[in-house]
Amino acid sequence: MKKRLVAIAIIAVLALVGMNSYAQTKSKKQKKQKATATTPATGTTPMISNSEAIDKPDINVQPGPLPPKEFNFPPYEEFTTENGLHVYFIEDHTLPRVTMSLIIRAGDAYDPANKEGVASMMADMLLKGTQKHTASQLAEKLDGSGVSISARTSGEQFTISGSALKQSTELMFSTLGEILTGATFPADEFDKLKEQTIASIAAKQANPSEQAQALSRKVIYGMDNPFARYQTKATTASITADDVKTFYHSWLKPNISSIALVGDITMAEAKKLLATHLKSWKTGEVPKQNVGDISTAKPGVYFIPRKGSVQSSIVVCAAAPGVTTDDWTAVDLMSGYIGSGFGSLLFKTLRETYSYTYSPFAATTRVKRYNRIFMGADVRSSVTDSAINVIYHELANLAKTGPDEEELSRRIAYEVGMYQLSLEKVSNVAAYLQSAWVYDMPVSWVAEWTTRMQEVGPDKVTQMCRKYLSPLDLRLVVVGDPSVRPMLEQFGPIFEFTQDMQPAAAQKLQDAGITADELIAAYTAALGAEGVAGLKTVTMQGAAEMNFQGQVLKGTVLRKFMMPDKEMSLLDLNVMKQQQWTNGDKAWESNPDGSVSELEPAEASRIKENATPFPPLIWKLKGYTIAVKGKTDNVIIVETVSPSGKTSRHTFDATTKLLMQSERDETTPQGPVPIIEKYSNYQNVQGVNFPMKYTMESSLYTITYTYSVSTNQGVTEADFTPAETK
Repeated sequence: MKKRLVAIAIIAVLALVGMNSYAQTKSKKQKKQKATATTPATGTTPMISNSEAIDKPDINVQPGPLPPKEFNFPPYEEFTTENGLHVYFIEDHTLPRVTMSLIIRAGDAYDPANKEGVASMMADMLLKGTQKHTASQLAEKLDGSGVSISARTSGEQFTISGSALKQSTELMFSTLGEILTGATFPADEFDKLKEQTIASIAAKQANPSEQAQALSRKVIYGMDNPFARYQTKATTASITADDVKTFYHSWLKPNISSIALVGDITMAEAKKLLATHLKSWKTGEVPKQNVGDISTAKPGVYFIPRKGSVQSSIVVCAAAPGVTTDDWTAVDLMSGYIGSGFGSLLFKTLRETYSYTYSPFAATTRVKRYNRIFMGADVRSSVTDSAINVIYHELANLAKTGPDEEELSRRIAYEVGMYQLSLEKVSNVAAYLQSAWVYDMPVSWVAEWTTRMQEVGPDKVTQMCRKYLSPLDLRLVVVGDPSVRPMLEQFGPIFEFTQDMQPAAAQKLQDAGITADELIAAYTAALGAEGVAGLKTVTMQGAAEMNFQGQVLKGTVLRKFMMPDKEMSLLDLNVMKQQQWTNGDKAWESNPDGSVSELEPAEASRIKENATPFPPLIWKLKGYTIAVKGKTDNVIIVETVSPSGKTSRHTFDATTKLLMQSERDETTPQGPVPIIEKYSNYQNVQGVNFPMKYTMESSLYTITYTYSVSTNQGVTEADFTPAETK
């Protein structure tokens, strides 16, 4: 019950997050055909309503490209307000809408040390209350007005974006001014956000791809580099409302900000709105911030073990030049050629040739001083080393022979075409202008981007590959099952990390001085051997509380046992009710519609293996493999493998010999979910010590049961078979 019911909740939640599937047919290289003059077929008279002659296309001739058109960057205006706010303005009356984008040079990289998450929490708190309105009043004011305002943070940028219908432009700017000058960060909203943030961190830790990218940032930028900051539960728990307020008052200044205004608005209207609603936003000095130099870790394999993972998340990465350098455009093009889109190298090999993965990737980040180029894929564990070797082979071949000229030309045409096409949307024009401002570059830097891209040739790409992706430049990051570790030894020394991105300390276990049989006997004695021997039935009931991503569900739990392996469990959280039975032979569970389903043999077997209030007492009875691994910090570590092949790690108090904690992985359609079970508050009931508090922790939720216990009364055989099957 404690495993199966919550697993159902996990599956239901994870099922909401789907992965898009795309069909692909393998492209074949075709020779270019020259257009030739042809003679129309005789005996046909085209039907032309206006009697005008038209050119009939020849379907046997591949059409050539259209003649090139001169590219001109769209017009814009630029000025600075009295309080130092830099402004880009683009007038566009195509639609009755106005958008704004305010970028401030302050982001995650400026979080206080050991308080990663301050900037992002400030972004989430901006609309949670001001000196004039509460959070609910702000929401009511904007609801139905056509105004939307949001904030986000990334690297060295803090961005506030807004959109409004023409008639609601005044409301958008008044709200912007209100949150820039009078955000209050109320305690109740902060506490709620803090809980939600901690829950979201747990969810991210359940995503091996995210963990691989997070460790990749640390490996390339430096373990303590601000661009490699990793927000954990511990750093978030240390953040106070005062930390967020201090960041707000220190960094949100107009003199380090740029706003882009686009849409159905005149210059006179724009200046009036800024003067009216942002006049009280005062200029000021900001703290000095040094993000430090890049400090790439030494060559090797950086590995995060995730027991039970059926896939390995692979990231091959290297340091890349700053976005304003001469090399960056060519490096960015190179990463697209390697692994962006169906025509890229890794799609053709990892996906099409070997079928190792569905979606390989490659990209280059966009930071001013230095960057990270990364490529990889999620592959099944058994081909982890094979997939890495394919990536390394493609990089070596690129450095040796250079790119395919025709493929590279297509990539350049695609990049240039998409850039020029994006400029048809004026908000994109504003975004490009602001990127020039962020990087302290002239507007010509973005206006002439297509020219720079078109100047990149095969020789330049080859040069960049040799310069930035040599074997000594590459670092390998892998997140996967411990069983893949031997496969990685061929790629260099292995440095193991925890899921909190910390180097894994080698756990030195001492000899526990006790065998598995002796430990089980000592555990039985600690429970109360005589009382345990007299147990026939047990009833455990009480309160249940589930915390799911900041949402708390409260209810009740009822568990009945008949020794040695019969159990009925009922969890009622009001919005979710689930019941489960096993009679020692078969197992069933209730469905949302109230019906009952018998479980498949494999699932029923797992349920029967755990149908006991005292798991260690049935390990030998059920045929578990038990190994005492050692002793450390006054705890004894035991590893078990169930008859169904499930591996678990258990912690016993070395003094009392009572079970304190068990760790295992719960299987879901989206992959394994780590589960930690904690047993505490042991109390004596009729000569037996029961854990009156049970806590189950996973990456998505925490559920706690607080029990009262009765023994040898009120339980019958009928309790362990659902009524519908009797």
